Amino acid sequence: MRKIFLALLLVAAICSVSSANEIQPWNLNERITSELKQNFMVLPEITITAETLNAAQELFIVKPEDLPKDEAVEVYDEMISSQLRVRIYAPKSREEGTKLPALLWIHGGGHILGTPEQDEALLLKIVKRANCIVVAPDYRLAPKFPYPADLDDCMEALKWLVEKLPVNREKVAVAGQSAGGGLTAALALRVRDEKGPALCFQMPLYPMLDYRTTTTSANQIIDQRVWNRDFNITAWEMYLGTKNPENVSQYASSATAEDLSNLPPAYIMVGSLDPFRDEDITYAQRLLQAGVPVELHVIPGVFHGFEAYFPDSDIGTKVQDEYINALAKALK
Repeated sequence: MRKIFLALLLVAAICSVSSANEIQPWNLNERITSELKQNFMVLPEITITAETLNAAQELFIVKPEDLPKDEAVEVYDEMISSQLRVRIYAPKSREEGTKLPALLWIHGGGHILGTPEQDEALLLKIVKRANCIVVAPDYRLAPKFPYPADLDDCMEALKWLVEKLPVNREKVAVAGQSAGGGLTAALALRVRDEKGPALCFQMPLYPMLDYRTTTTSANQIIDQRVWNRDFNITAWEMYLGTKNPENVSQYASSATAEDLSNLPPAYIMVGSLDPFRDEDITYAQRLLQAGVPVELHVIPGVFHGFEAYFPDSDIGTKVQDEYINALAKALK
């Protein structure tokens, strides 16, 4: 757990880039919920460069002996193409021939870091609570593989899931955290436009949606202990392959999508101290305006990825339970 925790710190510390902005930055020490304040105050400030990404990625590689175990869940890997591994989680006790609901889970990491194994404890909970099969793609990462490599991999994994596994095709959902949340939103758009496998639900959690990084919240959050404005700018540059992008696709940055109609119902969660707060709220509002059912949760006094940093805290446990229950309800 501590190794994953340290890795999450490094995800948040891609590179410090100074930029003047008139919006007054927030002192997070004064705004964080009292429950997390003691732990938050001792988080280190970390700055890394693009050249150290490989070292940072190594911290996301969880050794087999460190992975959580649950006798009720079968966990195994499949290579579904020469370049794409998926990690599969399924209930061991299921009737032969039963078609279970399914979830495509997309890990976070700013499009540049991460593996499915970093979310293993959470995915074990989801399998048991929702009685579903989970498929988590180990998608290609930028900057070596910029957009659209990761989204292509997620689409390939989704198609493989519905074609090769014994799942109920009417009960297939997609979810993820941070960049995984952004890919969740992008995949829902792409599935709609390309008439891909039907999705009954999408759950982008504090999703990374807007490459422009111009919202109030994006510029209020500059604390180097957590994901902030400057880290976000650098990650988007790596993902899009340029510092001055033009005509960015809606599938790379879903906040730019003009038409949000005919998308699956959504559950969106974000913290009040998250740089993605405003872009996520705006996206939820636009989904509602387009006629898409949305449940939006803005958690006061918490930062980006708080429940991944501190899953055993009361607030981390409570929020995880809420979104797992929402997912389980959608997959019934």
